[in-house]
Amino acid sequence: MTCTDERRRAVVRAHGRNGIDSVDVGADRHVLTVLFFGETPQDLGPRNFRVDGGVKVTGIKVLGVEPVYGDDPELEGSVRLRVSDVGDVSTYRLRILGVAGFDPRYTSAEFRFVTGCDDLDCAPVCDCPDPTDPVVEIDYQAKDFESFRQLLLERMSITVPEWTERHIADIGIALVELLAYEGDRLSYRQDAAATEAYLDTARLRTSVRRHARLVDYAMHDGCAARAWVCVEVSADVRLAPEDIRFGAGTERFVPLETRDLVLHRAHNRIDIWTWGDHDCCLPEGATSATLVDSRPATSSSGPGSAAPDGSGRGDGESERILHLAPGDILVFEELLGPKTGLPADADHTHRQAVRLISVTETGDDLYGVRLLEVTWSRADALRFPLCVNSVGGSQCADLVVGAARGNVVLVEHGDFGDPEYPEVPQPDPQEPGCPAPVCFGCQDVAKPAYRPHYPPLPHRFRPRLQSWPVTMTAAYPQPAVVAAAQARRLEGLPDRARAQLRSLRDKAAHTRLDDADIAYLTAVFGPATLRRVLLKDKPEAALKLLLARFDDLLAAKLGRLARLVRRALGGRELVAAVEGWEITQQWGAAEGTGLDPANPAFHGPAAAALSTDPRAALPAVTVVDGFGASWRPRRDLLDSGPDDRDFVGESDDDGYLTLRFGDGRNGAAFDSLDRPTITYRIGNGRAGNVGAETINRLLTEAKGLAIIRVRNPLAASGGIDPESVSDVREQAPHEARLRQLRAITAADYAAAAARAPGVRAAAADLAWTGSWYEAQVAILPFGGEDAPSWLLDEVRGVLHRYRRIGHDLAVSTALTVPLDLALCVEVSPDYLTGHVRAAVLRALGARTGGLFDPARLSFGDPVRVSRIIAAVVALPGVRSAEVTTLERLFGPLGNALRTGVLPIGPLEVARLDNDPTRPEHGRLRLHLVGGR
Repeated sequence: MTCTDERRRAVVRAHGRNGIDSVDVGADRHVLTVLFFGETPQDLGPRNFRVDGGVKVTGIKVLGVEPVYGDDPELEGSVRLRVSDVGDVSTYRLRILGVAGFDPRYTSAEFRFVTGCDDLDCAPVCDCPDPTDPVVEIDYQAKDFESFRQLLLERMSITVPEWTERHIADIGIALVELLAYEGDRLSYRQDAAATEAYLDTARLRTSVRRHARLVDYAMHDGCAARAWVCVEVSADVRLAPEDIRFGAGTERFVPLETRDLVLHRAHNRIDIWTWGDHDCCLPEGATSATLVDSRPATSSSGPGSAAPDGSGRGDGESERILHLAPGDILVFEELLGPKTGLPADADHTHRQAVRLISVTETGDDLYGVRLLEVTWSRADALRFPLCVNSVGGSQCADLVVGAARGNVVLVEHGDFGDPEYPEVPQPDPQEPGCPAPVCFGCQDVAKPAYRPHYPPLPHRFRPRLQSWPVTMTAAYPQPAVVAAAQARRLEGLPDRARAQLRSLRDKAAHTRLDDADIAYLTAVFGPATLRRVLLKDKPEAALKLLLARFDDLLAAKLGRLARLVRRALGGRELVAAVEGWEITQQWGAAEGTGLDPANPAFHGPAAAALSTDPRAALPAVTVVDGFGASWRPRRDLLDSGPDDRDFVGESDDDGYLTLRFGDGRNGAAFDSLDRPTITYRIGNGRAGNVGAETINRLLTEAKGLAIIRVRNPLAASGGIDPESVSDVREQAPHEARLRQLRAITAADYAAAAARAPGVRAAAADLAWTGSWYEAQVAILPFGGEDAPSWLLDEVRGVLHRYRRIGHDLAVSTALTVPLDLALCVEVSPDYLTGHVRAAVLRALGARTGGLFDPARLSFGDPVRVSRIIAAVVALPGVRSAEVTTLERLFGPLGNALRTGVLPIGPLEVARLDNDPTRPEHGRLRLHLVGGR
């Protein structure tokens, strides 16, 4: 008898009896190691052991017995036996004879000289008879209902030959067809599992999405469109964003801002001040404008015009009417045709939204007008020249052609549907049972294991939303954009503190400091420092001392501020309740509240608000469990911890969205006691890309709102339909090779830098510093040769994510090589020498279209004499041309005239501005002969 649970062994040991525990065969097959339960009996010899068994090799004798000595505790209480022969592959039994105190069950033990398992542990084979019937021939090609039904009927004819009923209403036929149906369903599931296991054959959208994720390809489900909406009011209005909707036909749009919308009547139309001039335009690329904040009470003239009496001055008091602040959105648009003065002739492409980054109060004393100087970022620079005023129309009157619109709201496609309350599946009831066998150690058989009823399958909470299409929205504002803006504000904090100290110093020279000033100084320097500098007795001298020793006194705070800046530059958004509170305690309340991520000034340029990435869009779904905790959507759960309340939204082939929650390891598991409340928005894709002037309704239950008109000057954009399965199947396998996310070689650094916005060209080189390599990157910006500092910082931040570990990084503007060029030009007799000279200067100049236009030159481009000659002789009036000098302006003399080429280094760019005010940027000398 073979038993896997030998409980007698423990009882034998408890009663102090001895026995053979195991028999091990040595490497040479002539030595047997016998391990006993207890102590090794004394005076053991060959007479006390006998080896029985064997097929071909029998009669094996024990020749010698010796105890085992050593430090191995596992061999304690064992002996070694030397046998006469090596046995065959059969099982032998070693018996101990004539020794008292041994249990009869353990006076012998089986062993093998040769295991036949290739040195692997061989588990005992159960010799119990197979209770199944003899093998029955089964047609494994049966895969559908009809073949399964026929197979079952044939089987029943063999097992139950007396049953011959074949009527469809018979209970036996019903059972056969029920089993055939289930077999058909299981067969389909087997085929579907094999089909969905590969990207090339998968048909379900969910399967393709997960396959693509394995190769780092994010399959998107579309993205909702966004638009700027201008609201005109007859009186100042405050609206809660959750209480209003905007309509464009059957499509609905909701505000993206979370703060209350404050709409001012004066922002319906804001005039642009032209300082009394006419036929004025804001040029293309403009990043600032002057807005009319108030007008004289008796003036009726338009913006930029003189007073009615023609004196150029207005009488009466003026009142401030605008309430603009950094972060507000303005839409500049052309209202009338500049020539005809008709609204129908206005160029509707001359409309653009900008986000203000600064608002400065100023005025025009000549006309008695209060003004606001507003600026916006380079990303929002005007893409067209905006005509502000002109003289036109049938009466040749002064026309106000362009203006700005306020009360601008960012809206997104998709309206909220009815909330859903899905049922959470309950786990199967538990019942006691035997515990599963363990691999190592002893299991506690006294405690039963509780397992669910059959089948023990997990019941995942995966609700399917009832309405479609669910809105897919990208994060607004983007956390990285907010963090970068917070970093810029923190970087300027010390300068603002110094400016505040200088202001308080000047104030202390004339008057006393008030309580607010003392509170600010106490927050920044602390009460102990203020007592030491005698602020109370000598405030002016104390403030001078604080200003002089600013860096020393605040070294710890400045170090902490630098760490926060690095954290924000790394993309981590600072929280108002944490870092904002800390800044408030150390630098004053004004600085702490200025870090609030909800501040519109941190939301980035207006152009970025409409540029959405569908692969970064997530379902606009909110899940609140029974305990009031909110769950957030994620792209996947690979980075989610066991306590992270995350879920993934996966759309099927019909467009319905299913929510997938975690399993307790990757994402928190949804508690079966919770009954969630799911709210979501409906509306997605290209249906939201409505045209301009189509969002024309405000939908709200509030009464008495002073709303005059709702309009979207610009068309909605960004709406994208879900990506098709065929596109993913075609693009996903190649995506990893198309996107290079590392920089190892110099070419990698140059390619990564060239992809940064604002960079026209880039070059790189790996230089050995003596201990490591330094990646030296030079860039050429658009519209010039010298890269501004902000562009260098952005490129440095981009490359830092891709650089190889161990490489230093140095980013600089391109190294320009100023040239010294001299030509002798022969002019035709019938051409004016001055005209030819001007043409040659234009052809070889640095302006647009010139041979040395920065847009035409790149890194390492050599300067060829042939190209210079060709450009000059192609001009009218030039009979011949000769290059007499072509050298580096500040370099050693070369042989360009002899070889015809002036070489330029890989990180260098040729430059020839020929600017008399900046001669170090290149010099062009012309000697013209002939002409008249």
